[in-house]
Amino acid sequence: MVNLFKKSFIYLALTLLVLVSISVESASAAETVDYEEGITNLNNTPENSAVVGDRLTHPEIGWKRYDNSHQAIIKTGYLTQSDTGSYKGQYSYTPANDKPVLFDFTGDKVRIIVRKWNTNNYYAEKVELVIDGEVKQVFSIHGLTQNQTLIAEVTGLENKRHKAIIRVAEGFKKGINIDAIDIDANSELLSPLQEPNVEAIILDKNNLELLEGSQNKLTATVTPDTAKVTWSSSDESIATVDQNGNITAISEGSAIITATIENTDISATSTVIVKKPDHAFSSAILSITLVNGITKEYDVTNAVLNNYLNWFDSAQGTSTFKFSKTISPYKKVTEYIAHDKIASFEVREY
Repeated sequence: MVNLFKKSFIYLALTLLVLVSISVESASAAETVDYEEGITNLNNTPENSAVVGDRLTHPEIGWKRYDNSHQAIIKTGYLTQSDTGSYKGQYSYTPANDKPVLFDFTGDKVRIIVRKWNTNNYYAEKVELVIDGEVKQVFSIHGLTQNQTLIAEVTGLENKRHKAIIRVAEGFKKGINIDAIDIDANSELLSPLQEPNVEAIILDKNNLELLEGSQNKLTATVTPDTAKVTWSSSDESIATVDQNGNITAISEGSAIITATIENTDISATSTVIVKKPDHAFSSAILSITLVNGITKEYDVTNAVLNNYLNWFDSAQGTSTFKFSKTISPYKKVTEYIAHDKIASFEVREY
């Protein structure tokens, strides 16, 4: 009987031990923290003292830091680089200029931490921090090599959920890197994918400069990605846009291109500035068909083309016009076209 009691007691004790162990493990899992909260300020000052350009290895008081590897930070196509000087020993980077970093956050402030590098052969000279569709900061990652550099800071935002994007500015064809993101200590970092029912739209370019007759394209990123986008121009006499975001520059001036999520008032805009081409340096192909059926083609500047048109209008009979071109192995070939030998001609500008 005593042995039975001892065995029962041991069994009960083991059961309680297992239950306590499971409880502790569950509590530990529930308390997992995926950020670092600031407990000191830079240089141990009483108030936040870090400014853009400083090396900030830990978040300051009132801030919390998320590593670039956090699942809420969307970095499609980015690579991971191990680096002992970076936050948590690594940072993310891309050499491509069409791969932005996307994340959402709550609160009224945000800081971006990167690895500055002293070469301009890899990272873009101009990077934009866009919040809720507005460019808030423009910065360069070039400079004296420095890990965990505070490269951008935006404060005074409305205390709500914000949509952020870090992207290479239009016209700069190199990559960017991201090491960490700091936000308000009482807020949180959120994935843009966490709210599939919240509709939002972002354009890849805030402004465009085009020459008359040229074309370009705007790309809209929408949430959810099934949302339909409609496009419009504020002045189609200056620039037109089709329903795929393709823009055609018509005449000199400025127009606003608007992309709107269908059946909503949610939209994003881009300013298109159309300029006249500098005809002094433009070129054309002048194709001349002779009365004997032979066709001559010349790659000419606008100045040469104008001289030819003036000559053709006033010349007669055997009057000739001189064209110069390069034909291997000769350094230069000069051809003379007689006015009365021209059956027709065609101008193809480019």
